[in-house]
Amino acid sequence: MNIRKTVLKRFLPYLFILLIPGLAVSGSAEMIQSQDLRDESRIVDESNLILVIEFSSEYCGYCRQLEQDFLMPMQRNSDYDDKILIRSVSMSDYEYLVDFEGRSVSTAEFASQYGVVITPTLVFLDSKGVEMAEKLVGFWSRDYFGGFIDNSIDEAREKL
Repeated sequence: MNIRKTVLKRFLPYLFILLIPGLAVSGSAEMIQSQDLRDESRIVDESNLILVIEFSSEYCGYCRQLEQDFLMPMQRNSDYDDKILIRSVSMSDYEYLVDFEGRSVSTAEFASQYGVVITPTLVFLDSKGVEMAEKLVGFWSRDYFGGFIDNSIDEAREKL
């Protein structure tokens, strides 16, 4: 019994030190930012997926909550591997991406093409950038929001 206490006293602090870097890494995961929608389009087309784009902004607390509670877990959940590809677009006038037609546009201009003015907003697109389900604007009702996302994914996949 004394040996067990001695071992715990000696090694518990080291175990805690070993766990700290892992906790820091897991908490700092971020959404994959879309840079070139032609790349995402190819992946979505070849794999028969829906492209889910989260429009976010840097200082949007609801965006971080949506990402942490739903989008990042969905990215890690193999149940979604054959359904969706998730990307994020930051609505900043100073950032640019390549759109579906290969044009370099500001992310704010790209967002306006989909009528996005509020963050977070989720759009559900096919490989050509056509909306396949009604967009989800804002973040409300944490208890039901996962169901709303799943319903939109199912609606979009039915139209493929």
